[in-house]
Amino acid sequence: MQIPYRNPIFHDAGKSTYAGDFELTDQALKNYKIARDKFGSTEVILPNGASFVVKDYQYRLADGSVGMHFVPVSNNDSIMGPDKNYKSGFYYIDDFLRKKMNLKANEPIYALINYFHPELNKGTIQELLSPTSEKIEMGFTHLGAYYGKGYTTNAPMLYHWHRFGVTGEANQTIFGYPANVQIISLKNVPQATVNKNLTYVDVCLNSGVEFPSANAQIYKHSKFRPVDINTALMFYRDWINYESYLHTDDSWNTYCAAHKTLVATIALNLPHNLASFQEVYGTTEGADLFKKFKLFYNNVIGPDPGFLPSDETYFEPVWKQQGLTVEQIRPFTLAEYEAYEKARINGDMGSFKGKKPLPPDKATSWAAQTSADVIFDIVQMYADMLDVGPILCSAVILGFMDTIDDRMGISKLNYLWHAMPIVDKLMIADAKMNAAKNPDSYLKATFEELVVAYGGKNDASNNLDDELKKLKSFKGILDFVKSDPMPKAIAAWALLGVVTHWDSIIKGGTVSPTDAYVQFMEGCKQDLENAKALYIKDPKKIEFNTPPAITHLISNGMYESDEFVTVTEVCTIIDISEAQLKSI
Repeated sequence: MQIPYRNPIFHDAGKSTYAGDFELTDQALKNYKIARDKFGSTEVILPNGASFVVKDYQYRLADGSVGMHFVPVSNNDSIMGPDKNYKSGFYYIDDFLRKKMNLKANEPIYALINYFHPELNKGTIQELLSPTSEKIEMGFTHLGAYYGKGYTTNAPMLYHWHRFGVTGEANQTIFGYPANVQIISLKNVPQATVNKNLTYVDVCLNSGVEFPSANAQIYKHSKFRPVDINTALMFYRDWINYESYLHTDDSWNTYCAAHKTLVATIALNLPHNLASFQEVYGTTEGADLFKKFKLFYNNVIGPDPGFLPSDETYFEPVWKQQGLTVEQIRPFTLAEYEAYEKARINGDMGSFKGKKPLPPDKATSWAAQTSADVIFDIVQMYADMLDVGPILCSAVILGFMDTIDDRMGISKLNYLWHAMPIVDKLMIADAKMNAAKNPDSYLKATFEELVVAYGGKNDASNNLDDELKKLKSFKGILDFVKSDPMPKAIAAWALLGVVTHWDSIIKGGTVSPTDAYVQFMEGCKQDLENAKALYIKDPKKIEFNTPPAITHLISNGMYESDEFVTVTEVCTIIDISEAQLKSI
């Protein structure tokens, strides 16, 4: 039975399916230290020694099952197929994608390739979710694009040398570096047209793409500025015009997933023809920009034959399908953007009279993630209440306090102010499941367990009544938290809702974990929206980020794209050195 709000793919309890003519070799599985029937999943070990499995790298297959479809690729070698004939290293992936996209032989391929670490497949919650763990990114650490014929584009520009990059050589380990392949589609638009437009934008933005140099090793802490359609269209115009700020101000540089997110947003909103450029950028400026685009594009791909009239694309872009007006999506000028950003950072939006952008979820291919989005995804994946229990789930949420304070500069107390309403509802869920069973001992035992879970010690000084009395003597909860040792103060705060609603909780009897989970998820919707609305006040801090896992999450239903945009995960490419034909 499918439980509402719980992802049916990542938490699928059935046997995984591994489709296609190829499978991983025994040696590859040995290197990854994982059983054949568990590949693409992660075992999470709980403090009590129990464990559960999350299918965090897998996806929905064409037959409706959950698993992976392996397609072998090679940068240098030919591949022997089921017919015992050898084909080029890109033959099988290109053939597979053409069939999936219903493309003719002369129509372009464009797909996203989402690289992950299969060797990260087992660990405790503490190990998996430490600030330095790749599992904070769900094990996905790169997002690139594939044009067909073995050619890829990435940020940094020469990452993987425009090759597949699925070997340990690219990953600088003894492990391979497989990638899930994803198709971007736009409602009512032929896939070949979508692919052409994506390629035009990708070619231009990838030429000279600049990675955040100051954060090359910690790109997850890099800013992502063009999160709305107005800024994205400004970026494209100014990139083609080679405006200096995009090349001198590091905060405008784009890491891998930000780069491909920007490509998708522009490509799905700007058909590449003269009339569309004039509609978006103005009659004169649009004509000039379209001319410069063709020169830019031809300088990259070569002038023979160059961009021809037959190469132009015509379709109804996202912004029109959403019913927006051209004035609403009109690109910023740099001066307009800077005035808006200054007012936003300074908290002056109430009196600001200048141009404002559309929200990040309007007309974009998908909205950039806030810190709250990132935490919510990680918790749902590896520390879901039904898997780890409400107490450990709440501890994981609170464990991100230092990281988010460092990332956003919002202060730990501000983080608590937004996190604790969710923790409060988690503990109410716990009480609904357990309090009626042991009403005399529940509060004392749970308080002690919370203190330990939050980093304190289980000793005789732990007394919930004492903490609640202290709380009543203060004018506000935050003053109370400042005054008291953190584990005890926060543990008392976590149980405040349970204490307040104690009589009704006990009267309601014991609630099943599933019902308590659904009630919790329903109850914390507004709390999550409030957390997402937090904004930075220091321009050097990070408010929006697009992790490499973003398209994997979208394709599997954990995060939403625009209603007219679909991201479909279709296969997993592995190097031929790790692949073999299935035995009959």
